[in-house]
Amino acid sequence: MNADTPPGIAVTRYADDSRRGDILALVHEAFGGLSPPSGALNETIDDVAARFAAGPVLIVEAGGELIGSVYGAVKEGGLYLTRMAVRPDWQKCGVGRALLKAADGEALTRGLRKLTLRVRINRPANRAYFERAGFTVTGQGQDLGRSPYETMERPLGVPVA
Repeated sequence: MNADTPPGIAVTRYADDSRRGDILALVHEAFGGLSPPSGALNETIDDVAARFAAGPVLIVEAGGELIGSVYGAVKEGGLYLTRMAVRPDWQKCGVGRALLKAADGEALTRGLRKLTLRVRINRPANRAYFERAGFTVTGQGQDLGRSPYETMERPLGVPVA
């Protein structure tokens, strides 16, 4: 655990997929209150299995309870992060920062130079959160049938605010 990690929580790379259902439930809970509804709510256990196959899955636990997670995949020289989820009763407690710091470590061990992610344009609070964490907008895009997004990246070593 990093000295900046909130007390009582542990961030680890999840090595097996025995808790896929727990992680899916966490993602659904964390994304469940968004308006308009997030595509994350349509994901299934098979989608989670595909995320495990694509790259590292980082989890945060407090007292053995799952309170946060993020999926990663190596893309274009960086560690691409998606579906960062924090249980609603743990939001604004440093869990997201702890996940980002752990993602930095994962990227370093893989010889990568940056973290990347996408933020839906219709979620300005998410963009602001990641900007405070040192990410900058690097482009825009839109997947078929989905709302537009901005791509963001942060070089490793930038302090996570």
